[in-house]
Amino acid sequence: MLWDKGVAYYGCFSPRHAFTDLREIAEAGFTSITLCVNDAEWPWRKPVKKFIVEAAKDLGLRVFVDVHGFGSFVPNMPTTYVPKNPNWWQFDNEGNPHALKGCPNNPSYVAWLKERVEEIVKELNPDGIFWDEPCLAPVEGWPSKWACRCRCCVEKFQDEYGFDMPKELTREVEEFRERSLFRLLDELMEVVKRVKPSALNLLCLMPEFTGMHGIKSWEPVRSLKNLDVFGTDPYWIWFNKPFEWFEEWVSRAVETAERVGVKSQVWVELIRVPAGREGDVTKAVRRAVELGVDAIATWSFRAEEGSSLACDNPDKAWFLFVEAIRSL
Repeated sequence: MLWDKGVAYYGCFSPRHAFTDLREIAEAGFTSITLCVNDAEWPWRKPVKKFIVEAAKDLGLRVFVDVHGFGSFVPNMPTTYVPKNPNWWQFDNEGNPHALKGCPNNPSYVAWLKERVEEIVKELNPDGIFWDEPCLAPVEGWPSKWACRCRCCVEKFQDEYGFDMPKELTREVEEFRERSLFRLLDELMEVVKRVKPSALNLLCLMPEFTGMHGIKSWEPVRSLKNLDVFGTDPYWIWFNKPFEWFEEWVSRAVETAERVGVKSQVWVELIRVPAGREGDVTKAVRRAVELGVDAIATWSFRAEEGSSLACDNPDKAWFLFVEAIRSL
């Protein structure tokens, strides 16, 4: 029996239309939404986001808020505040700035991020916070070029290792980058539990161990004291991978969650699915359940209709996915 069946929802600026969307989601058989809140919207769109949370709960849906972007989540995700604060920026090992990403070792940036998370939990009162693909800046030229090697990183590395931070991607640098991300996650998850002890912390890590985005393994997930749900998003169609690749990462996510003692979640893609392959997505839903996941989620509502990430045939893709969800 699945614990949760969720769908990502960007939201809608009109409460009237948002309610129509939410009712469709509930009637489709989903049990939760993952509501995107980015720093360009916060706090300007707070009233409609609050309406969406309350309306979704009234319809019996759980609400997990995706802190979407904010300088630490989702590669190349646009952000409003971080580019306006150059002292927060990540810098690569050649000294080039990366203005879309805040450094997880920068005390000023981390304090700002914690304040926003606390506000979101207090103001929206969600059932949980979804930490979406935490990452360091993806730098063109990897692995000879990488981030972050800003002043804060150099100083912290010196404190922890007792020698200057190399400009090469040494084993110590890889460890430091990974530890920096997980330390930030641990601190943010603690904020959530302090503000609302019953709120869940859900984490989605990308299905790759290259270290490009700062994470080389899922072992440090063990260090996250306040984690409740662990998952991944193996979008095999998008990345032109065989279906077995999807199965492999689903199995890894289930195994990791069981080892850590939390629930597992797998995201099935509902973006950029080519015409004629919509059935592959419903096959993935069934296979993930067979492999033992606790929760199925999809990105995103109505197959991303109206965006550059939309499926070729959003109506068909959404219809088939809903049929798969209803069959579970």
